[in-house]
Amino acid sequence: MASRMPFRGAQLPRQIRTARCTINLGLNSVRSTRAVNFSLSTSGGLQAKPPRPTRATNAPTKPKPLEKPPPQTVDELFQQRKWSLMGAGIMALGIGLYVSMLVTSHLKEPSSPALAQPPHHSAPCTHLSHINNEPLPPTGRPSAVDTALAAGQTPDEVRQSALQFDLGLDVPEAFMGLLAHRKFLASRARGHVLEVAVGTGRNLAYYDWTELVAAVARETETDTTTTETAETPADSKRVVKLLDSLKPGSGTKLSDETHKGKLVPGGMDGEVLSFTGVDISSDMMSIARTRLRETVPGLDKVLRKRRAEPLPDAAAGGGGPAVMVDVLSSRVRLVAADAQQTLPPPPQIAPSPPAKYDTIMQTFGLCSVADPARLLANMAGVLQPDTGRIILLEHGRGWFEWVNRMLDQYAPRHFQRYGCWWNRDIEGLVREAARTVPGLEVVALKRPGLLQFGTTLMIELKVNSQSLPTGS
Repeated sequence: MASRMPFRGAQLPRQIRTARCTINLGLNSVRSTRAVNFSLSTSGGLQAKPPRPTRATNAPTKPKPLEKPPPQTVDELFQQRKWSLMGAGIMALGIGLYVSMLVTSHLKEPSSPALAQPPHHSAPCTHLSHINNEPLPPTGRPSAVDTALAAGQTPDEVRQSALQFDLGLDVPEAFMGLLAHRKFLASRARGHVLEVAVGTGRNLAYYDWTELVAAVARETETDTTTTETAETPADSKRVVKLLDSLKPGSGTKLSDETHKGKLVPGGMDGEVLSFTGVDISSDMMSIARTRLRETVPGLDKVLRKRRAEPLPDAAAGGGGPAVMVDVLSSRVRLVAADAQQTLPPPPQIAPSPPAKYDTIMQTFGLCSVADPARLLANMAGVLQPDTGRIILLEHGRGWFEWVNRMLDQYAPRHFQRYGCWWNRDIEGLVREAARTVPGLEVVALKRPGLLQFGTTLMIELKVNSQSLPTGS
């Protein structure tokens, strides 16, 4: 029996094995739990605790002090800001010069505060006194000349007043850079030229007279229409000889037969074929006559220094044109006339007398007449359509309101001294005329001169034949 019963010690290894399996299962369960926890922490479900900082990473870092830049020299500062400094300096200089010009231009004004009245023989200008509430419309003459005429001064005294007025313009025009503008405008003149409000002839020195005198030299007929002197063929020969002496070695002597017919007269800017100057003041044009004699080559040979006949009056005959100078086969003329009433036609030059003018020039005229719109209409009426040009140099209201206020403040004194209202809206007047005058168009309108703050205007106009009424 004892041999059939198993020995209890033989069962111990099975129990041990069972316990070992139980322990292994427990260990595997723990590993699985840790793996699940790790996967949750990496997927964002559970955040892992950050590692504890060490003493080395927790120590604060001391920032390095900023190094101060080395001091800049004056030259370096100027190079960095030179354009802004120069712009500010130019603007300040311009403002100072402009203001000083306004002040100094009135230092010699008449002591009487009353405005100069028009002379008794002037035509009434009551049709226009509403521009800028002007107390008096201008007459087209300087106030000094109006005053001399009203006082009944002698012709020589009136001429002296006109001369003093002309001399008084030298410094202001040079100061404002207007001489360059006059030269530019005169260079644009071509063909048959009419200058309205010629005054004392301050533009005459800038025209190119070569072709005009050459055309006269090529003619052989005697000029019998001149009012000052009878031009003879000998006079024409003297003109030719003088021109030849002005071109030594050029090979283009005007007396050379091969030179004739090679040019297209009036085909380029600057070629003047005839010149007609118009002004209401014959006293002012007496100065222009002297300038004309000194400027046109050879004219001093055919035009006397002093006019023997009395000066014509533009008001004579109802304000119609009165010829003052007519020389060089009517290619050079000065006519006393009120441009607001009647403008003379071009000279009747054979073989093809021009019907209208190719170029009409005017400098500072719209500010000096009572009815600028009517003047513009008259100029458009004698201009060659399409190809002709009206070229204006004017002054008026500018870009900035403070400048315009200053012009308004000094306008009465300026009128008392110069006989013009310099605070008119010239651009507005011209554009209004372009809307009302048939065919008149603005080709270009510029305000040159940065330091003049837009108060100087250069305007170019034309007449469009397609906009003219039928039969014009």
